[in-house]
Amino acid sequence: MKIFVLGGGGFLGSHICEALLNNQHEVTVFDQPQARFLQLCRLKGAKIVTGNFLNTDDLGSALADCDVLYHLVSTTVPQSSNDNPQKDIESNLIGTVQLLELARKSGVKKVIFSSSGGTVYGIPQEIPIRENHPTKPISSYGIVKLAIEKYLHLYWLLYGLDYCVLRISNVYGERQPMNETQGIMGTFLGKAISGEPIQIWGDGSIIRDYVYVEDVARAFQMAATLTDECTVINIGSGEGQSVNNIVSQIENITGHLLQVKHLPSRPFDVPSNVLDISLAKTILKWQPEINLLEGLSRTYDWMKSQPVSSKSVDN
Repeated sequence: MKIFVLGGGGFLGSHICEALLNNQHEVTVFDQPQARFLQLCRLKGAKIVTGNFLNTDDLGSALADCDVLYHLVSTTVPQSSNDNPQKDIESNLIGTVQLLELARKSGVKKVIFSSSGGTVYGIPQEIPIRENHPTKPISSYGIVKLAIEKYLHLYWLLYGLDYCVLRISNVYGERQPMNETQGIMGTFLGKAISGEPIQIWGDGSIIRDYVYVEDVARAFQMAATLTDECTVINIGSGEGQSVNNIVSQIENITGHLLQVKHLPSRPFDVPSNVLDISLAKTILKWQPEINLLEGLSRTYDWMKSQPVSSKSVDN
């Protein structure tokens, strides 16, 4: 297939590109020029196109002759989205509707969207969370992700544009940025390597579902050939881990205690979020293969190997 990966030069996107290329697909990566892993994607065999996802002129010609479009771009994270919901809507929701217009006019057959299993459901009524669970997000990030899912369905109804939504949990692994904007795994491991204290919001009892990046990339790769139309699927480990347990696991891997500073709880942090991945096992024939300890060990080894100048930089 001819596959277009929007956001393919980032942490998750570069792993997805590798998985697609390894399965003999023809891959075009679209991302900003400063995206950290563009060169890696080029070396692996992807065609590279740079530009701004909000600029239809940049996107238009690049989408031509594309079978499947992967949409992995988000300009916000849950915390920053609540700081400026208008920006979140303008950049992510309106930008995606523009993208869908271009996609259907360019003859794209299918869109695979990276949604958020950690935010679209809101405060869970039951654990683990199935795909038919009520969706009541408590962050603009989750609301916009959910709205994009609805627009995907609308474009299928109006124009027959097929789609697959993967609601992913907390992804971690090699190439994850070592800063405080994209998940605790990269942040905590980065702090462990630098010897700096880590910050925990609340008492550390919050439970999340952490899934290794190569497992997630494999799920996205498998979604390209999925024949079920208009599918929404959870992608996670199916297991819950508290923040305190993550700290303990990292201490075991690194061999030394972490300095921990507790901060007040945040209103947008739900107490527990664990995804039910039964549908992924049934429809995609997918399940995670890398457990938490192995995934953390691989990530830690990769982070230790990185030059100091790159340890806090990512797109």
